Amino acid sequence: MKFFTRLTLSVLAFVGLITNKAVAQDIHFSMFYASPLNLNPALTGVNECTYRVAGIYRNQWRSISTPFTTYSASFDIKLLQTKLPNDIFGVGAMFVGDKSGDGKLSMNSGMISAAFHKGLDKDHKHFLGIGIQLGYTQKSLKWQQLAFPSQFSGNDFDLAQSNGENFQKAKGYFDLQAGLLHQSTFGDAVGMMTGFTVYHLAQPKESFIGDKKYKLPMRFTVHEGLHIKAMKNFYVNPNFIFQYQNKAMELNFGTSFEYHIMVPKSEVVASLGGWYRATGNDAAIISAGLEYAHVRGLFAYDINVSSLKAASGNRGAFEIALIYNGCFKQKKLSYPILVPCPMM
Repeated sequence: MKFFTRLTLSVLAFVGLITNKAVAQDIHFSMFYASPLNLNPALTGVNECTYRVAGIYRNQWRSISTPFTTYSASFDIKLLQTKLPNDIFGVGAMFVGDKSGDGKLSMNSGMISAAFHKGLDKDHKHFLGIGIQLGYTQKSLKWQQLAFPSQFSGNDFDLAQSNGENFQKAKGYFDLQAGLLHQSTFGDAVGMMTGFTVYHLAQPKESFIGDKKYKLPMRFTVHEGLHIKAMKNFYVNPNFIFQYQNKAMELNFGTSFEYHIMVPKSEVVASLGGWYRATGNDAAIISAGLEYAHVRGLFAYDINVSSLKAASGNRGAFEIALIYNGCFKQKKLSYPILVPCPMM
């Protein structure tokens, strides 16, 4: 039973790449807000200090298959702060890697991004920004490790037999994303962030069988986050993300609760949260986080509640993220007041 489960997952990953109507083609993180440049290129430069370093790692389906792993690292920084005291301009770079199943379907992508945010009022409480992201992606597949119907001998699969497919090395492609972001603060109690992103604007061609008609469909994402001061030292951060790509949809919503503790020369922020990935009744997500001295560590675990739970034993995925916000001190510089990014 375990062999057939692994086979099914591998074939699904392969079919998702070579067919035009894939169930899902892009990576995703449960802690979507912990990987800002993956979420929206307009988040480039939107951080609590001057620059930000972020990394995230996801491991999925370890209980029933060769794990599906996804990882990303990014760096972004504000520039021209003395020349743009009321606005924000940021640049950044990001790397993303992904490995899927027994066939080792692999993706490596490098991106650079830039964003500009216009201050809409003199008190720096409202910003409207736009960001773009350009990069190059390369995919590979160890198709010799996949089993196909033509290789079934009646009792088992003989991978030494021909699979009847004409595989070719996939060509890399350039990719383009664009995003919008609106930020607002209301008094000192509420911060709001709303974003919209379009991925694969150029709809690049990708195929392992040399067919040029297969294009990567555009993906559309809407995300919303709130940072609400419920009482002294206690905050609530509800947020959600909705994604649509070629008739495939994902909705992930939930909230985190954080408590701030003042310590000498710094502040400790502890958080605990829960999310639900509703599309397909997929997973319940629990999370925890701790921040000290501009370093934020986050952890999340997906509890699988879909129809696959009989094989997975409810074990879905775990994620670990680390974010550092660094500050450059500059004299006679008035920093815009930014909406705090919702944190777990």
